[in-house]
Amino acid sequence: METISGTIKAPVAVVGRGGTLTAGLLRSLVPGPVVELTPCQAAMYEGSCRAVVVENFDRPDSRTLSGCAAARWALSRRAGVTVVGLDDPEGRRMAVAMPGAVYAYSDGRPQADLTAKNVRLRGEQLEFEAFTTQGELMRVRVPAGESPRLYDHLAALAGALALGVPLSDAVARLNA
Repeated sequence: METISGTIKAPVAVVGRGGTLTAGLLRSLVPGPVVELTPCQAAMYEGSCRAVVVENFDRPDSRTLSGCAAARWALSRRAGVTVVGLDDPEGRRMAVAMPGAVYAYSDGRPQADLTAKNVRLRGEQLEFEAFTTQGELMRVRVPAGESPRLYDHLAALAGALALGVPLSDAVARLNA
């Protein structure tokens, strides 16, 4: 991890449409900077990153990568770990083809490093169990908001876990 006088220098990059909940959540879960990059910004980004968190919101032609995926691919080559969602076809392709470390999240796929189980809306809260491949299991309870965003919470949680934040700490921060 790049540091200057003990301060974390390299950011975590969230690549997607920008202005998403994922980046805001990550800022509360990991030390150091979190940057949001659109696909164009990611393609032009020249620095390295501790992690690249992929938001799979664009649906490309099934035979090609979207522009967003191509930019994420380029940026992920300069990152310590790439965090991808396995519930998206592009995310699955990236997870298999990535040359470096990958940390995967999913709403139910058992091959993911982090899986959401028993997802439900209860009143004004979104609840799910965060299950890791190490056998850790914790209940997450977050405000549902106007539009419940399970994947934003999963992506942020996966990003934190990929960077070594203990599940108990990350869940406590999300639940706060």
